[in-house]
Amino acid sequence: MIINFENKITTGKHVLVVPVFEGDFKKDVKELPNKISEFLSKISENKEFSGKKGEKIYTYIEDKNLPEKLLIVGLGKKENFKYRTAKEVGAIIGKQLKVSKAKEATMFLPAAAKNFAEGMFEGLLISQYEIDKLKTKFTKKENNQTEKIRIFTSVEKGLVEKSLEKAKIMADTSEYIKDLVNYPSNIIDTDYLVNEAKKIAKENGYKIEVFRKKELTNMKAGGILAVNQASKKEPGLVVLEYKGAKNKDEKPIAIVGKGIVFDTGGLRIKTGPHMDEMHQDMAGSAVVLGLFKVLKKLNIKKNVVGVAALAENSLGSDSYKPSDIITMLSGITVEINNTDAEGRVVLGDGVAYSLKYNPKSIITIATLTGAVYVAIGHRYSGLIGNNGKMRSELLQAGREADDLGWPLPLHPEYKKAMESKVADIRNNDKETQSIAGSSKGAAFIEKFVDKHDWCHIDIASTAFTDIPKPYETMGATASGFYMLLKFLEKY
Repeated sequence: MIINFENKITTGKHVLVVPVFEGDFKKDVKELPNKISEFLSKISENKEFSGKKGEKIYTYIEDKNLPEKLLIVGLGKKENFKYRTAKEVGAIIGKQLKVSKAKEATMFLPAAAKNFAEGMFEGLLISQYEIDKLKTKFTKKENNQTEKIRIFTSVEKGLVEKSLEKAKIMADTSEYIKDLVNYPSNIIDTDYLVNEAKKIAKENGYKIEVFRKKELTNMKAGGILAVNQASKKEPGLVVLEYKGAKNKDEKPIAIVGKGIVFDTGGLRIKTGPHMDEMHQDMAGSAVVLGLFKVLKKLNIKKNVVGVAALAENSLGSDSYKPSDIITMLSGITVEINNTDAEGRVVLGDGVAYSLKYNPKSIITIATLTGAVYVAIGHRYSGLIGNNGKMRSELLQAGREADDLGWPLPLHPEYKKAMESKVADIRNNDKETQSIAGSSKGAAFIEKFVDKHDWCHIDIASTAFTDIPKPYETMGATASGFYMLLKFLEKY
């Protein structure tokens, strides 16, 4: 979709989009032709339209000096108009245009909406996302995506252009993350993700380290190696380094993502109906790659280290087994009680390597546990950590970006549950395994952070959805990306 600016409303076979606030919305559209103001007055007087969020009227305009069709969309009350609302309304507009097969449109931007224009533009752009990119001419339906939108507004052009530029970056990166997560593991495998990291590093001038099976063996990264040992694909540990702080020697924030390109569950094979969705178990690493696509573009004033721990939890004669004891990169020994609790194992090695950079804080992000979905549902990611201030800032960042988190406890008993009689720790507790699963998974990861400030984001409940938000589609959501980016921008 191309979005640009025009200082007049052009005529032709396209759609004029007029977003209006609830209430006396006529005064917000004084820049528009009288024909539109009169129509708004009429539908308001007849109580056909009030401007509530998402309310729509789609009709024809009988005026040769105006576009052929008119779409009026409610923005809701001005006092409630925030980033989330703007993004949702932008997507509602974009989806309506798509359904209507409108290839071109002119959209009026009210001056009262200028502070959240970025959200509206982002919603417009991501509303066009398609999940069927691998379909061919044999089954692919006609492309109804809107190709061009002209923005008509009295708002200062420079301000709106800046909002649009940021929205394009956000939408492009969101699509990038979604594609990585939505595509199957025979396409997005460990080799693919390693090559993507190399491209990102080259495009942005980042320092990168890549470790494959040989290097991981020499490093004694026993966690990643054990999880991957039944796979024909090589595992990987990828480290990207961005120096955006004024002081280049400032301690970085380390962000470590789980990158299980497919999770069978290993010998504890998954028995539920969602095995076909297990290609999305690398969403944490996809978020890390997405962040590094934008850190330099958005001039983020932090030093950041990104770590992607990559493996495939396959099933075969070489599978790691329940009762195995492995030695992690840190030297900690782990009793494997559950081969389907593999994400925390690869993260343990990823976190241990991040300590090389002496980070001021560590964030881990992963589709870690189905338990988080049971605990808090599909609209919240679980946040668990050892530093209350850091967790609160991440939660606030999530609220501002509509990428919501919810705090979960890290009780001493949950930590004790990860103790082993035969090794330093175990990756799952058999006695109470049906309760507090997300907290216990995080308790395992905490063993590797070495007293650093740390917070874990469990996105297993939010990374992939069957119940999309107004601006989402079925499948991947890029959850975690928005929260982390806002955190890096502001906190």
